[in-house]
Amino acid sequence: MTTRVTINRLATGVPGLDEVLGGGLPEFSFNVIAGAPGCGKTTLAHQMMFTLASAERPALYLTVLGEPPMKMLRYQQQFDFFDNEAINRHVHFVNLSD
Repeated sequence: MTTRVTINRLATGVPGLDEVLGGGLPEFSFNVIAGAPGCGKTTLAHQMMFTLASAERPALYLTVLGEPPMKMLRYQQQFDFFDNEAINRHVHFVNLSD
């Protein structure tokens, strides 16, 4: 008899997205957000980060060739989920092209 493993789901913090994903992101999974320029990939990633990051579970955003973190953050400040106090406390940005 085979024992089935239960895959826990992690809430994204984005209204409606967990329902579309069947309960959230699979725990211990690697997920890629892909799409055309300007479709909202960065905003979606930032919304999940700012909503879910905490001192116990910090978030790390790595960028390589895209916009510099300062430019991204300036744009993201228009959204309700943005929390300036979280920057460098439990939400961290690293530009790998530096």
